[in-house]
Amino acid sequence: MKKIYTLLVALLVVGQSFGQIKEKQVNISLGVQPCLSSSIDDIKSKTVVKLWKKFFKPYGKVKRNRKAKEYYSTGVKVNRIKTGDPVDVYMKIVEAADGVNLDLCIDLGTAFVSKDMQDEYAGAENLMKEFLVYVDKYKLEEKLEEEEDKLKDLESDLKSKRKKNKKLHSSIEKYKQKIIEAEQDIEKNLQEQEDLKKTIELQNEKVKQVQKDIDNLKK
Repeated sequence: MKKIYTLLVALLVVGQSFGQIKEKQVNISLGVQPCLSSSIDDIKSKTVVKLWKKFFKPYGKVKRNRKAKEYYSTGVKVNRIKTGDPVDVYMKIVEAADGVNLDLCIDLGTAFVSKDMQDEYAGAENLMKEFLVYVDKYKLEEKLEEEEDKLKDLESDLKSKRKKNKKLHSSIEKYKQKIIEAEQDIEKNLQEQEDLKKTIELQNEKVKQVQKDIDNLKK
């Protein structure tokens, strides 16, 4: 639920990253025909091809015309464009400097969809818009996943630093205890030095006394 909410917010904030749809004459495998053209920023043509195949799958299989550099689906039913009767759909996906250019051409059998066909053109335009939103949603989901991965890395880094902080505090406590023990050892050492001084003084007196006795024997 959180992911969906974040995605919706992103859609509102970022807005559409695709261009306007306009009619344009495009050279396809069947010659120069009217097509619905648009563009998508910041994406590779390979990705758009993959998304087009997935998006169009409910209507029919997408094939590739390598020579014409286009993708086509023949005899498919797209009721929003033409109810009941099959149509042929051609999509040119060309990589540009800042993204990808799209040209969608619809062959009704008698003619290609153009602005002169108000209802058919509106249906084709809706299909193109739906695909553009589909691509934009994919891009945002990819961006969301990327940002979530970054968040996980940051949270992991924070967890690591907290663990290190705890370890450092533990080390400080150990050092404090060692300092206390060292201070106690210092006090003990000082007392032992004082005791030794007294013992040395007593021993020195004994040495002097023995030396004195020796000296007296020589007289």
